Amino acid sequence: MKNIFLLIIILIPLNISAQLVSLDYGVKAGINFNSQLNITANIESISNKINIFESRNGQHIGVFLKLSVQKFFLRPELNYTQIKNRYDIPYVLVRTENIVTDFKQNKLDIPLMFGYKIFKNLNIFTGPRFEFIKNVDYKDINIEDLKNDYRVGLQFGIGLKFSRFEIDFRAERGFEKNEINYMKESIGTKNQYITSTGKLYLLSLSFYL
Repeated sequence: MKNIFLLIIILIPLNISAQLVSLDYGVKAGINFNSQLNITANIESISNKINIFESRNGQHIGVFLKLSVQKFFLRPELNYTQIKNRYDIPYVLVRTENIVTDFKQNKLDIPLMFGYKIFKNLNIFTGPRFEFIKNVDYKDINIEDLKNDYRVGLQFGIGLKFSRFEIDFRAERGFEKNEINYMKESIGTKNQYITSTGKLYLLSLSFYL
């Protein structure tokens, strides 16, 4: 009887902890997009900085873990992302055939989200996003000369969960400039530097395994 009583005392807090803490995992996929965001370009063949419009669209696929403690949770993710970048530069300012105006980025994104469950199915979250650029493709040319192949950004958003599915919408902001040092045909010593802190929106669907 004494041993049974001691076992009950031990199991009660373990049962309470199991109810308060949960670990989930799953897969996710989605799209990345923005439209007509005004940014600053530094192109050395142009004497002054110009404002141009940027389009960045793509998709991502990945996996995630979700550690929940009551209404709070921590959600690390690993995503493979491909982004198609396009810069709309006015032709009257420079011969755009000499300049890289569209290219693809293949990268690994590691968001680390801290969240809070507002209601049973609704949550909000924010956290850092670590980005590792694998390569950049311009037509048949592999552009290696990037300022940084590692960057840090911020993501924040809202999620809605139904059964094993969860849909979330995020905004992403980069902390560092994306600088491309490449020109198809250099003009003397001139080269191309397009800088952007990066703004993206992400729409994702997660499935809990």
